Amino acid sequence: MAYEKAFALLRIVTGILFFIHGIAKLQRGMAAVVMTFGDLGLPGWLAYLVLIVEVIGGLALIIGVGARYAAWGLAAIMAGAIVTVKWVKGFVGGYELDLILLLVTICVGLKR
Repeated sequence: MAYEKAFALLRIVTGILFFIHGIAKLQRGMAAVVMTFGDLGLPGWLAYLVLIVEVIGGLALIIGVGARYAAWGLAAIMAGAIVTVKWVKGFVGGYELDLILLLVTICVGLKR
């Protein structure tokens, strides 16, 4: 019982983090986000996909509806962020937060 409550709290807080990151992209302006993706050598349309997955996936984790499916999309975003941006920065100040979010989303995706 305590495990289920702790897991739900972890899922909800993780959902809040992703949702806020998606909203931050909107507040920054998608033109700037698309440009950042382009500067990284990524296609601009990917910025919109990441935004959609972060906002909708974050909400799914928060409310618990479709959370397992959303978690896999969020895990893919974290894996992509680690590989394309964060790895070269090293662990501290680089990919440590992305790694824990990747692992949490994998756990949510595997939850039955």
